[in-house]
Amino acid sequence: MENVGDFYVRMLTNIDLFRGETIGLSIIFAWLGLFTMIYLFILASLILRARSSAAENRFMFMLLVAEGFKASFDWKFLYPFGPEMMPIFQYVRVVWYFFLILSLFLYVSVCAFYPVRFLGFMHRAKVRNNIYWILPLLSLFIVSWMVMDNNGIAGAFGGMYYVKCLTVSQQPIYESYPIIDGIYETSCFNIPEYHPYAYFIAESTPLGVLLVWSQVIFSFISLIFMRSAQKILESSVSNLERATEARALFIGFTGKTIFQGTAVAFMIFLLAQFGRINLADVSQYLGKPYEVGMFMVGLYGFTFSILATALFQGVMFTYAILKNEILGIDKRLRTVFSNAVFAGIGGILLLVGSETMESLLGFGWIGSIMIGVPMIILRKPILATLNKMSGALMPDSITKNDKTYLDAYELAIADGIITEKERGMLSFQAKTLGLSDDRVQFLESYFDDKLKT
Repeated sequence: MENVGDFYVRMLTNIDLFRGETIGLSIIFAWLGLFTMIYLFILASLILRARSSAAENRFMFMLLVAEGFKASFDWKFLYPFGPEMMPIFQYVRVVWYFFLILSLFLYVSVCAFYPVRFLGFMHRAKVRNNIYWILPLLSLFIVSWMVMDNNGIAGAFGGMYYVKCLTVSQQPIYESYPIIDGIYETSCFNIPEYHPYAYFIAESTPLGVLLVWSQVIFSFISLIFMRSAQKILESSVSNLERATEARALFIGFTGKTIFQGTAVAFMIFLLAQFGRINLADVSQYLGKPYEVGMFMVGLYGFTFSILATALFQGVMFTYAILKNEILGIDKRLRTVFSNAVFAGIGGILLLVGSETMESLLGFGWIGSIMIGVPMIILRKPILATLNKMSGALMPDSITKNDKTYLDAYELAIADGIITEKERGMLSFQAKTLGLSDDRVQFLESYFDDKLKT
């Protein structure tokens, strides 16, 4: 009997998009989804702890929790679970759709905290202070109504199948839940070394698909709201800090709209070409590398878009809320963003390179070396470029009072030495501006680092 470790090794070392061997890829995305969820939960807790009584922080806390749970949608591949887990998975799907519906409401409700033309009523204190509990209750009511109106979870969001392939010569063994389906069409790959293996299929209803794809539309509406708010706030000098927040939210929603919108468009193209799209449908095209490859690029491209946009939104939204609340948070978020982009690009290139060399020469490791070695050698210049990009997306969080202190510090440090008298004047300046000792230390280190670079 194969143990769990050996199963992971065998699946992770046998990945081939064009032959449909992608359970290893599903395992990778499942764990990436779990780590993304944990990271977004951490960011959400930082936002709530910074100002737990502020309506804006509560709102953003809910949004990041919703995005985090949505990122963990494929956790059934974390472990080689058996068919007995399908009832639990179905209940988890209900929770997932609850957070999906909640996130849609949160997207368009962001105008409650930033001025948007023709939506001034959303900016009232009663709306802002109660939205954090009204929207979850509304989402709970909607998802409950959907389940009851469609005679259960399967009718609302789709059933599940567990498919197990023991050997090449045997027909697949499968179970369905909650509907007993005795004529489900699927087959096993004609690849002896890939057996035995098993996987889950989560069927989707038109309603479920519509909800998933509607994220792009709601995100597009939100980016329009934030662009309008940014222009309104930039027209007033006293609101420039708020304008920076609106800009960060605008960038976050823009990234989701473009990236996930492209993935949805490709999925629609695949639906038009092949009909349904799930792992079972791949079996209809075994032996046809182009069709199988297109299926897998569509499926995992959409999966990757969910993880990437969730992480990107989490970083941008946290920057918007905490840039002036936690010292150095903007720098740490820029570092996370740059490293995540570097790792994501490297992972994709390694996969493409190894798959290409595997199909051309039969040795996928050659492609890994061809991509991996240059990535290691060019790591510093690539990260430097990514740091510049992240700096443009998330500028240093310097307030008006910070700028006043930095001007005074620049004059004092001009000769390279700060005298006792100058230090006393700087301390008085900091006290007048309401800057803490930690903030002063951060600003001086910030200036010194800028001077060195």
